[in-house]
Amino acid sequence: MIDFISTHPNADPQSIACARLLAAVIAQAIEDASGKHSSGADAASATAWLFEEGTTFAKYATLIGGNAQAMREAMLAPHQETGIDPIHNRFDESRRRRLRANYSAWLQRKELIRRLSGSKKVNPDPKSGAGD
Repeated sequence: MIDFISTHPNADPQSIACARLLAAVIAQAIEDASGKHSSGADAASATAWLFEEGTTFAKYATLIGGNAQAMREAMLAPHQETGIDPIHNRFDESRRRRLRANYSAWLQRKELIRRLSGSKKVNPDPKSGAGD
C-alpha cells in the first residue's frame, strides 16, 4: 500500500501541495507513456523517464510516499495481478498494453544503443529489483 504524504493528517500544507504536484507529474508521465493520443516522442520520453536509471522519477515517487520499483512493476503488470481496485480506473488494460509495448520498444532501443556504442552495461528489467 502506498502511504501518500498528502493523506497524512499531520502533514503541513506546503508538503501536501508539493506531494500533489509531484503526483501530478508522475500521473502525466504515465498518461503520456500509455495514452493513445500521445505522440511517439512524448510516449518515448515519458517511458524513458519512468523506467530509466538516474531520472527524477524514483525521487519523486519516494517524496510522495511511494516506491518507484513497486510502481514500475504495477504499471507493467496485468490489472488482475496488481491487487489494486481504484475507484476511477483511468489506467485500464488497453493503457497497460500500450505502456508495455512502449516499454518493450524502449528496452529494444536501449539494447541497440548499447550494441552500437560497444558498452557492456545492459539496462536492467524493472522487475529485477535493480535500477534504483
